[in-house]
Amino acid sequence: MLASADGPVKALAGGTDLLVQMKQGGLEPHALVSLRDVPGLDALYLDEDGGLVIGSVTPLAALENSPDVLRAFPGIAEAASFVGSMQVRSRATVGGNLCNAAPSADTAPILIACGATAVITDGRTERRLLLEDFFTGPGQTVLKPGELLKAVVVPPLQETRFAKYFKSFRSAMDCCTVGVAVCADFAPGTTEVRDVRLALGAVAPTPIRARAAEALLVGRELDDALLDRASAEAAGDAQPIDDLRASAEYRKILVEVLSRRALAAARAWVEKGAVA
Repeated sequence: MLASADGPVKALAGGTDLLVQMKQGGLEPHALVSLRDVPGLDALYLDEDGGLVIGSVTPLAALENSPDVLRAFPGIAEAASFVGSMQVRSRATVGGNLCNAAPSADTAPILIACGATAVITDGRTERRLLLEDFFTGPGQTVLKPGELLKAVVVPPLQETRFAKYFKSFRSAMDCCTVGVAVCADFAPGTTEVRDVRLALGAVAPTPIRARAAEALLVGRELDDALLDRASAEAAGDAQPIDDLRASAEYRKILVEVLSRRALAAARAWVEKGAVA
């Protein structure tokens, strides 16, 4: 149906972004195709390896409250809880939050930091790519006409890995001013960073990784001096703009503050004996 529609067509999941944009005149699709009854798109489970499979029409409330997600991927569950209100999260979907492709989408940084893969289908074939490569610009993704996001697959979160999302915003219902997610892997018994992903939201046309900061961290003990340097590098990776929520200058400050907070939380997790 998506491929054969006569004119512009949009897939409808929860509608919390799409219907608002239509009412405001920003979108005028010729047709809507509801995904509500498509089998399997609301899947949410841990696979046999311990990875997380999130169907694209899974409500954010389900992701937030799933016992399996809370146990195995608490950082992802917490990030889902930051989106809008309880009423919004009961209708808004993971796929919608990602496919709307707002640079400030709360689920994107934590999923990117955790190394998630996007599963894309046209109903006949599937293709996969890293979620960090899914976004091409504000409101734009790699989806071709007739394609939809089927699922997001997150690899297992090993016992030596810490993942968490930090968000700055003005009020509970507002989009984030800056979002920072970290997923760090530590050598057992130390604060040495073996691998790390630091993902930033609302500071570039798409969610991005702070690669300069990541490169600085790998292979080194996470002491205070390194926290300061890596956080400053993350701010340097940001490419923010001035808008109604914050100036570019203020956003860079927030990136530095939140990045340091995220990395400090990772270090505190290790020092509490989380990595034996």
